Amino acid sequence: MSNLSTGAFTWPSGRRLLSRRRKPKGWRNNFRNVILGYLLISPVVILIVALLGYPLFKTLQQSFYDVRPAVQANEFIGLRGFTELFADPLFATVLSNSLLWTVLVVIFQFILGLAAALVLNAKFHGRWFFRILMVMPWALPGIVVALMWRLILNPDFGTLQIVTNYMGLPLVDYLGQSSTALVSIIFVAVWKGFAFWMLIILAALQGVPKDQIEAAEVDGAGPIRTFLNIYVPNMASVLRIGFILTAIWTFNYFELVFVMTAGGPAGASHTFPTMIYEQAFRRLDFGLASRFAFISILIMLVLSIFLIREVRRSGKHA
Repeated sequence: MSNLSTGAFTWPSGRRLLSRRRKPKGWRNNFRNVILGYLLISPVVILIVALLGYPLFKTLQQSFYDVRPAVQANEFIGLRGFTELFADPLFATVLSNSLLWTVLVVIFQFILGLAAALVLNAKFHGRWFFRILMVMPWALPGIVVALMWRLILNPDFGTLQIVTNYMGLPLVDYLGQSSTALVSIIFVAVWKGFAFWMLIILAALQGVPKDQIEAAEVDGAGPIRTFLNIYVPNMASVLRIGFILTAIWTFNYFELVFVMTAGGPAGASHTFPTMIYEQAFRRLDFGLASRFAFISILIMLVLSIFLIREVRRSGKHA
């Protein structure tokens, strides 16, 4: 016996053998909404592919070639370019400088920013003025800061050299010596960027539950114990994101190093951004510049993955 109204076949006993599954009533609307959503975001996707995807593809492609317009060279060399690059002492110098630059700048910016945040979190007269004063170096453009400190450290007429001479100490060309050039730039980067850490730590301190702080005070916990057991766990997610962000920004920082030393002297302060510029726009060796750029992209990709994972983890716990 067939039931034409439902489209199902049943035995006389009423048991159904075969039935056609009906789709939910709103499935057509959901499908249309999904298609509409993809159509709406397609211009942005196309723009991202055009501005980011294509340059990345060309960089990867060019890294397998010996591209030097000055000598009319455009030869496919494959992985030989990377093996030669890894064997070059210049690559070891750039890699070690970049890692040392990134790690020291991030750590000392954090330490100085934490100290400033703890001091400025306390209530005292004129606190707003000191907060503005601390933020000013971070608000200045990197080129302005680099030029200012280049004049201060100038071995002939710099402010620091005048003070040094007045105190009877020997003059030091901080930016002209291999042993002090990178250290000087690190100092300037810490001076400029610690205010970012100060701001995010100040914001995180405001979000610590007051009842936990009061409970710790009732239990007799001192300032250090309260900070380690109450403040740090509540700020941990913000601090992890801050470390990853500042590491990415510092690793990619170009203008401060370039304006102060341009990677010199003798390549002693070269990082990945300055080396890429040096090879591409001064020596016109686009193949070597692309290989440096590709390795830099891989390092940034690893840091970005950690950043995305941390942001997603923070969103789940929010």
